[in-house]
Amino acid sequence: MRPIAGTGATRGYEHVLEDVRCELRPTLRALERAAAAPEELGEAVPDLPALQYALHVAGERVLGLEPLPGLEEARDELVVALAIAREETADVLEAVENGDPAAETLVWEWRAALFGVRLALDHADAAHPAEAPSRPPLRGLAPVVLLITGVLVVLGGALGDLWPVWVGGLVLVGVSTGLSRRLLPQP
Repeated sequence: MRPIAGTGATRGYEHVLEDVRCELRPTLRALERAAAAPEELGEAVPDLPALQYALHVAGERVLGLEPLPGLEEARDELVVALAIAREETADVLEAVENGDPAAETLVWEWRAALFGVRLALDHADAAHPAEAPSRPPLRGLAPVVLLITGVLVVLGGALGDLWPVWVGGLVLVGVSTGLSRRLLPQP
């Protein structure tokens, strides 16, 4: 069977990863809010199973993705981070439901696991940067150096009341303008 047009079955890796990221935002926010107040974990218990399941679903979606070449490691890191966060959430939930006094100590591991998910999401972004900014060519540096030198010479000439130095600085500023127009691409 062929995929039906418009089902999203043929969507790209980046699009599906962005969908997962958008779906995880409220989940991570709610889990981090619960983990921030270990003394109030009892109030968060009703929500934890659904949040744990959201981590599971996100992990399954990411695991089912065929990553672009070179992005396999970032995808695998995200899958592992989601699995660890899901398991840590389950451990905290079980400890709180059983009245285990160690529940509050598990919160630190849980918070680290949630941070691991955020870090893995960042690594997934960093592994495939949109467009790296290019450095300006060194030849574009000459007009800037001339401009700075010219301004300093004008300032020195003006402060020293030496008009020939002052004029020389203006000439350097003019040359820098002409050089920048010739060397740098115009829009």
